[in-house]
Amino acid sequence: MALTATERKRRQREQQRALGIQVYQMELTEVERHKVARGASRRGYQDQTEYLLSLVYADLEKPADVACTYPGCNCPFDKPAGGTCYRGYEEEATQ
Repeated sequence: MALTATERKRRQREQQRALGIQVYQMELTEVERHKVARGASRRGYQDQTEYLLSLVYADLEKPADVACTYPGCNCPFDKPAGGTCYRGYEEEATQ
């Protein structure tokens, strides 16, 4: 038996909730949208979201330009043990 539109929508919401999917919206100018579309097509992406995510993933693989060096920094805040950097920097990798 075919699913009703209501049942399909309910299943879609359940799947999105299970995967932790949330809407992410960006406000882009016409020029920015054009550049994203052009960059995606140049690199062979059909989906612009996949293209943008590939850029994010590639950036995350690079070493951070600025890393949290607490307590060696001049941060005016006392960072709690295991806390995150108040300036939003990533923790330096310790070896």
